[in-house]
Parts: sequence; structure tokens; C-alpha cells
Amino acid sequence: MKIWNVLLISLTPFYLFAQNNLGPRLTAMGNNGAAVSDVWAIQANPSGITSLNKPSVSLSYIKHLFSNEVSTQALAFVIPFKNNFVGASFYRYGFSEYNVSKIGFAYAKKFGDKLSIALNGNYHQLKIANYGSSTGFSADVGALYHFSEEFTFGAFVSNPSKQKFSSAEVLIEIPTSFNVGASYFASDKVLIATSVSKILNQSIDVSLGIEYKIIDLLSFRFGLSAKPFKQYAGFGLIYKKFLLDMATVYDSNLGYAPQIAVGYAF
Repeated sequence: MKIWNVLLISLTPFYLFAQNNLGPRLTAMGNNGAAVSDVWAIQANPSGITSLNKPSVSLSYIKHLFSNEVSTQALAFVIPFKNNFVGASFYRYGFSEYNVSKIGFAYAKKFGDKLSIALNGNYHQLKIANYGSSTGFSADVGALYHFSEEFTFGAFVSNPSKQKFSSAEVLIEIPTSFNVGASYFASDKVLIATSVSKILNQSIDVSLGIEYKIIDLLSFRFGLSAKPFKQYAGFGLIYKKFLLDMATVYDSNLGYAPQIAVGYAF
């Protein structure tokens, strides 16, 4: 197991650390957070929180089945007031020998009914056994534009200033990514979302997701992404002010990663 953990430490900074936790809903739709409104948009395109009309909170947990020791925990919280929105998020991934965490604070503003712009500031911490810990700061900038009630375009940049961790012993950069996407309500029951993303020094990724609302209580979601190729699926339940979302991701290299989140809209 120790050999496997050493291998994970060598791989995860480049493969997994660049990933935010987008919550089960956006995850099940192929990690499409560029142009879909959701409380978890705070960890993707933070301007996506501007469609929330009530304070909302969600707590998420991911179990990475390729190792019994590895898991991800995350929290998202948003408060709207008039055309302004503030939010906070927390993310932690890892195991005893290696873990990364991030705390973010976001501010978003609506300009009329069409345009929203947001800024999210992040504090990062990285801990590696026998190497110590390191910290860093980054920012995300995002925008949403509603062309109509059915069609929305979104774009965001994560860490455009290419910030790094502060320790010279931990030579890992905070990932920089560029993302554009669109979402389309094909009907009052079907939402289609797609995005194109580019993490520096990695291949361009294209993803597609769909959400189908069977009834007001129940929705099913599916998604695909190209680089690396992944398959996504999940469902969501809404009962009064409570939300329960579940998703799973299948990666040919890492297997399945089931995720669950419990939310509440005040």
C-alpha cells in the first residue's frame, strides 16, 4: 500500500489536483460548470451562482475506489442579496501522506437580466509527508451571458496570473485553466450543456452533459468528456427545501468515483 501511495503522490499533482469538486449535479453532467447555474458553480464559473434566489448550502463527499484511503470532501455556501451574491467554498482531497485543500470566497453581481460577472479568491494548502507543507493564493474570474431564457453562454479563467505554491521544496504550480461553455433548455424538462476547457500543459478537453427532469422531485443526468475520456451519470432528488444529489465518474485508469451531496435552500 505504501508503494501505491508513493505512486499517487507522484501522479496526483498533475492529474487530480487540477480538478475542483463541482458537486454531483454538475459532475454527472460531464463536469459542465461553465454555463450551468448551481451552488457548486462557485468552484467552477462563480458567476453561475447568480441564478440562486435563496441562501443555499451543500456538502459533498467523494470516495475514490482506486484506494481505500483516498477521499474528497467539499462544501459550498451562497447568500444572495438583491443583485449581489457572496459565497464560500471548501475543498479537500487526499490521504494521510498527501492532501491538498482550498478555501474560496466569491463575489458575483448581476447587471440586468442578461450579464453576470464574478471573482473568486482562493487560499491553497498542500501537505506531503516528509516534505512538509506549502501554501498559495489564486483567483478565478467568470462571466455568464443569457442570450435568452433558453440559451446561456459562460466563460471563466482559473489562476490567470499563474500563481505557484510558496515553498521551494514543493515544485508544483497551481493549475491555470481557460474554459468556455454553453447551456440550452431544450424544454422545461431537458437541459443540455457543453464546454471546452484547456489546462496549461494538458490537452484540450471537450465535455457534453444532459439533465432530464422526470418529475419535479426527480432528475437524471449523464455526461461524457474527451481528454481524458470519462463517463458520468447521476440523479437528483428535491423535497421541499432539501436536495440530495448522487453521481459517479468512470475513468479507465482510476475506475469509479461515487459522489454524494446533501443540500438545503433556505
